[in-house]
Amino acid sequence: MANPKACACFLFISLLSFFPLSLALTDGEVAYIVRRQLLSLPEDGDLSDDMVFEVDVNIKFQNSRLKQAYIGLQAWKKAVYSDPLNFTANWDGPDVCAYKGVFCAPALDNPKTTVVAGVDLNHADIAGHLPVEIGLLADISLIHLNSNRFCGIIPQSISKLKLL
Repeated sequence: MANPKACACFLFISLLSFFPLSLALTDGEVAYIVRRQLLSLPEDGDLSDDMVFEVDVNIKFQNSRLKQAYIGLQAWKKAVYSDPLNFTANWDGPDVCAYKGVFCAPALDNPKTTVVAGVDLNHADIAGHLPVEIGLLADISLIHLNSNRFCGIIPQSISKLKLL
């Protein structure tokens, strides 16, 4: 009689071969994500200095740089097509430093000011696009996007991230 543990192990490995850890996007899904991105892009494809962003007036921020980061992170969350691990589930509210994968630190030019210094979405398996508002994360020095499924155009506003 065969060893039950060996049979169970073989069955488990066989089942894993049918379920990839990260599902690839279909051509239709990629086209949908790119269409969503193109519809959300400003006419010139970049952040303009006079661009207006609506934020609930009842939300209070520690400083204006965290408010800008909030706007950028909320736009990024809206640009997510699929988040199977629910990585961005707590990306709500003004405390961006408490968001999963978001790291804050003292600003380089003013150590008394807290800023978003990095975003680490490594192995989150997120599908979506990078919104133009990513340029509002002006203080980040790290973006870690390994093992995700972002597609579409890299926004010109990423050039505003001078610390990368």
